[in-house]
Amino acid sequence: MKIWLDTIDIDAIRKAQAMGVLAGVTTNPSILATSNRDVEAVLGEILDAQSGPLAVQVAARGLDGMLAQARRIAGISPRMVVKIPATEDGFRAMSILEREGISTLATTIFETRQLALAALAGASYAAPYVNRIELSTGNAFEVLEQSQRLLDAYGYKTAILAAAVKTVDQFLRCAQTGVAAATLPVEVFQQLHASSEDIEQSLRKFDAAWQSNGLTRDAALFKA
Repeated sequence: MKIWLDTIDIDAIRKAQAMGVLAGVTTNPSILATSNRDVEAVLGEILDAQSGPLAVQVAARGLDGMLAQARRIAGISPRMVVKIPATEDGFRAMSILEREGISTLATTIFETRQLALAALAGASYAAPYVNRIELSTGNAFEVLEQSQRLLDAYGYKTAILAAAVKTVDQFLRCAQTGVAAATLPVEVFQQLHASSEDIEQSLRKFDAAWQSNGLTRDAALFKA
């Protein structure tokens, strides 16, 4: 399962990119509003900081507004993915934009039926809100499993990008459902790759064994 970051934190994005584990970045209006900066400038920095797609959500609710905003977003870079809400006009917008070659991500998904419609509309991605579904109905991972089975059964191109993942356990449970990716807040990603006492204890033992032979951590393993 691939990892995206749900953030505009450039340092965090660069670190994940340097680790070689970052597939892309998602944003939403709430996240972008916190920057208090020109939105396109922020998006440009994110594109420069990582090599994957960048998902940005339209603010409009009507079809014409969604299409106009989506086309402007797509014009920023070929790597842009346009997030569209899973509404009647949203599904119409996804269908039109995908036919124009613009990648879309169906957002605000809470039920399998919404994801099915996004797939039928041709969306490149669909993002069920894992934690919010879990808090509401307690069946978030059943929704993911059902949705993935549906996509597999009919060969839809839509990839599930599990969103609103709030814990490492939720991330691991998402992975077990077979979905393509999850987008994580920075704090969950940090917990995912954090060191542990078990790791540190093992490293101390290796250091002690190395030093007992008169070697240091930086000693060459092989002589020239």
